[in-house]
Amino acid sequence: MRYKIFGRRTGLRVSELALGAGNFGTRWGHGAERAAAKKVFDSYVEAGGNFIDTADTYQFGESEELIGDFIASDRDYFVLAPSLRWERRQPMASRAPATAAKI
Repeated sequence: MRYKIFGRRTGLRVSELALGAGNFGTRWGHGAERAAAKKVFDSYVEAGGNFIDTADTYQFGESEELIGDFIASDRDYFVLAPSLRWERRQPMASRAPATAAKI
């Protein structure tokens, strides 16, 4: 794995490949069960990865719960790139399509 310094002044050394954890969990009705997510996570870490993308909305929070459990024993090794949303919106499937008038 190759690494880069994140930003100009952070001193954080992150892997060039980030692990996207959007499908860790099944609360959206699809995605990776805990055991499968752990296997993907372990393979990523074994390859030298330490940069993880997650968000409070991924799998309605289950992704962050799993990642938290997975990194708990070695938290200082990992760099998390979380996204968050202050309001909960309805699931994508139930949203009305955008129209030119709305845009």
